[in-house]
Amino acid sequence: MTSERVRSVGRYTMRTLGVLAIVVGVLGGVSSLTQGNLVGVILGVVFIAGGAFLIKRSGAAATPRPRSTR
Repeated sequence: MTSERVRSVGRYTMRTLGVLAIVVGVLGGVSSLTQGNLVGVILGVVFIAGGAFLIKRSGAAATPRPRSTR
């Protein structure tokens, strides 16, 4: 019973961190683009990729496929 709660809290934590990383990456990348800072743009892309990875690992992107009716 407690292991299911721990998994649930871990999933929500990973989703929250993933969304925050994507937001920080987008804001940092756009800000760096306006200043012409290539390193900031690269860091923004890294944050976006890391956030997407966290969301994917949390199981948020998993959607059940409907069974075929053959």
